Amino acid sequence: MLDHPLVPGETSAIEKGPWHYGADYVAVYFRGDRDSLRDLVPRPFEVGDGTCIAYVCEIVSVADSGRGMVASRPDRTLYSEAAVGVKCSFGEKQGVYYPVMWVTSEWSLLRGLLNGYQKRLADRISMTKLHPLNPGLGPVAPGMEFGGFCVKGPSRALSLTVTVLKQGAPSDLVQFGSTFGMRRFPRTEGSQGSVDEPVEILKSNSRVSDVWTGTGAVETGLGVGDVRPISGAVYRSGFTISGSRVLR
Repeated sequence: MLDHPLVPGETSAIEKGPWHYGADYVAVYFRGDRDSLRDLVPRPFEVGDGTCIAYVCEIVSVADSGRGMVASRPDRTLYSEAAVGVKCSFGEKQGVYYPVMWVTSEWSLLRGLLNGYQKRLADRISMTKLHPLNPGLGPVAPGMEFGGFCVKGPSRALSLTVTVLKQGAPSDLVQFGSTFGMRRFPRTEGSQGSVDEPVEILKSNSRVSDVWTGTGAVETGLGVGDVRPISGAVYRSGFTISGSRVLR
């Protein structure tokens, strides 16, 4: 894979992959209206039973070709993200499609668009952050509340809260299967080529820890219909993305 733009090293907008991620999540699982969700999920993906996820997270990410940036350019390794995902399928394959992902960095935006995520720049993303040495907060405990929100333009595009009730395990989180995307780059002039291909994001090295589960609430202007919360969770996750594979 070439750097993007076609310049080498730290002056490139995107380093060569694979790309590695570690994230802290505040997430709410909910059911939306299937008819409304169909307007958000492009063909050939089919909306499932209406199950969705909304989350806000803080991410540390490095590429294989730029691990030293964690010291030399920490601004190129840290960003925040907020998203809504919809359970769907491609043939017999089950997965999740994200109609929108808001992010706080240009390089994450461009990396996502190349791989098939529908990323947009947020004006601000914020979430609850604890510290083990803060005397006024202490560690995570039953009854503790977490929150997060994403601001885009004059309003909040996404807002969620989670009240944790018990410590959990990775198996307590809703499992969607594959992560789907759409690489769509239309022509702007007749001599150009175009790209319109459904893809599966190639994830590996997935790990989840520090899971707490409880109740959740979410508000979004994304047009998901009536929101019926299922559960909430806070957790940590790590994974690698090596690109995306075209689905046939």
